[in-house]
Amino acid sequence: MPPDPSPIEVILLLLTIGCAGGFLSGLLGVGGGILFVPALYFAMSALGMDSQHAMHLAVGTSLAVVFATGSISALGHHRRGAVDVTIMRSWGMFIVTGVVIGSVFATAVNGEVLKRIFASVTFILSFYMAFGKERPKEKPGQYLTEKIQHGICVGIGMVSSMIGVGGAILTVPMMSYIGTPMTRATGTGAALGLLISLPGTIGYMLAGLPHLQELPPYSVGYVNFATLIFIIPASMLMAPIGVRTSHTLPHAMLRRVFAAVMLIVSVRMFMTL
Repeated sequence: MPPDPSPIEVILLLLTIGCAGGFLSGLLGVGGGILFVPALYFAMSALGMDSQHAMHLAVGTSLAVVFATGSISALGHHRRGAVDVTIMRSWGMFIVTGVVIGSVFATAVNGEVLKRIFASVTFILSFYMAFGKERPKEKPGQYLTEKIQHGICVGIGMVSSMIGVGGAILTVPMMSYIGTPMTRATGTGAALGLLISLPGTIGYMLAGLPHLQELPPYSVGYVNFATLIFIIPASMLMAPIGVRTSHTLPHAMLRRVFAAVMLIVSVRMFMTL
């Protein structure tokens, strides 16, 4: 059996997770949750934590980090005029409704089920983002009426709050389908992530309160603040660098980077089932 990692090794691991997640947050507008959830899950499992609580704690803590990191990312994109306010107003209320529903049912879902949902969603969307063509504004997708978009937004809020992501892995492809340019979709996805991560974080904190004795020290429900103090500063430092990078890359390359990240995470999560 390998020796337990030293406190310094754990801190360096958390700082690395924070830097990588923060950069992806700014680059892709995903809030970093697509990396934070599996990274935190694998780290907590390696430290001997029960799989059921490890996944829920990874999701709740990820949502808290996503809110902090996503705030910086969204502000950076907004300053560059890359946040679509019309979409924010149209989708916001429905996404928040989905988040509330998803958070309420979070504790009723087994950790293995959460992993399957996370891996399946990212796997499917990685192929769409890799091979689907970005639609010009004059030729948007024809089948997503406003009512259908609102219904999908409720589902996005539910799934995102249950798997600990800011929702951009779902909102960015949908915005691309209706004809939103990739850079603008990325910025808007980061802003929409704030509407998911804040109520989602509160929901996981409340949901985990009955299990405090089974969770690591400095946890408030399914959010671990000892983890946050190392990940958040590192992620907030790197998020602006990711934003600047996103505005220098061609749209097609940005889509492929997005797809590659999702595929890698999905395959790695499937390997743990």
